[in-house]
This record gives sequence, C-alpha cells and structure tokens, in this order.
Amino acid sequence: MDAAFLYYSFDSSTVFGSTVVNLGTGGSAYNALMVNNPVISTTDKKAGTGAIAFTAASSQYVQIPAFTTGSSGLTFALWFKFVNNPSLARIFDFGNGVSTDNILVWRYGTGDLSMQMYRSSLAADEPGVTGQNVNDGVWRHLVWLIDSGGNWKVYLNGVLVRTLSNVYYPPSTTRALNYLGRSNWALDPYLNGAIDEFYMFFTALTAYDVQALYTAGESRYAVANVHHSHAFLPLRV
Repeated sequence: MDAAFLYYSFDSSTVFGSTVVNLGTGGSAYNALMVNNPVISTTDKKAGTGAIAFTAASSQYVQIPAFTTGSSGLTFALWFKFVNNPSLARIFDFGNGVSTDNILVWRYGTGDLSMQMYRSSLAADEPGVTGQNVNDGVWRHLVWLIDSGGNWKVYLNGVLVRTLSNVYYPPSTTRALNYLGRSNWALDPYLNGAIDEFYMFFTALTAYDVQALYTAGESRYAVANVHHSHAFLPLRV
C-alpha cells in the first residue's frame, strides 16, 4: 500500500492544543487546526488512544491546509459516527468555497450518505451510496475510492457496497477551504458525531488495502506501510 499524504490518527499524543499532527507524507505543513474546541475522546474511539468528537451546536470542525490533488487517483478512508445529524451535515468538504472544486461526503435525507463533486456547478452526485441508515450513533469504516478514469467504489466496514462507472474525476487543482465536520455552504449544519483514523491517499487503493485499513481499526492497530509493504505497527498506547 502506498503511504497516505494525509493521516490524522487523533491519538492524544498527536494533538497539541488545537493542532492535529499530520502523520502522512505531507508532513507538518499539513498539520490541521481544531476550531471551537472539538474534544479528543480517549474512551469513544476506534483505534489508538483517541478520536475526535464534534458537537454541532458548538460549530466545531477541523481545518486542513491547502493541498493540490493529482491525476493518479484518490482514496479517502476513515472511521465515522453520525449521531442524529440533519441532512447536509458533512463528514468532510474539501474545496474553494460554494460550488467551487468541492469534494464532499454528507448526510443524505434518508440517513444514508451522499458523495458529490463540484467544479463551478454540480459535476457529480451519488446519493444513498451505502443503502442503509448510518445516522444511528454506530462507528463505521468508510472508504471512497476514485480511480484516474473517474470510476468510484464505496466500501463500508471493508465490504464493497457500490461500484459507479465513469462518474467524474476531480480536476488537479489546489483546494484551500478543507474541512472535517463543516460545509463550505454557510447555512449547512455542522457534524454531530466523531471521526477517527482519517486518511487521504493520492492513489486508488486496492480491495486488499481497503480490507487492511478496516482490519487495522478493528484490531486496534494502525497501518504503517510505505512502498507497498503491508506492514503493521501497534498504535501508541
């Protein structure tokens, strides 16, 4: 498995004040900022020593520095938990403002997830991607894989639940307004819930890689693989 460009473990040892350390290859230039004091929970987590918990009423979110995507594929992987979120609450929204270069995952009206991409208008919209209600306070592992041809795959708890052909590949541009738990649209609700083990890869992972990430969280280990090694190291405890 290729190493992740962004990796936020949300372990207590990687959070200093409002700064979340990036453990990915992007390095400290991509350390993230916690806004309005989301909590690092040491009890409600999926791996390691902590997960980040958001309270929507407090407008809590994480901001990630500007990054530039490439053309070789994208994969987003994370553990998430939705707790009675209204529609449009974001897991993440990476872009340059309203309807501008956005890559986002949000709570769809039925309690499922929707995945969207924008350029200067809506370029791709796939609602109800998991086929189930995920707005129930249960931890789940989500992977959204986008290959260079614009084909999408969605995995939930290590299982492929959707394959979408010839959908859209986002332009290789710099995105400056990148949020976990917040929308680029000012009136949309904030996230009520939690995120753990957030990864962003500039490649399309294999099914084996996806299963490895899921198993790593379930067995309370972190992936520490570089150059396709499939090695595992225990998280700090």
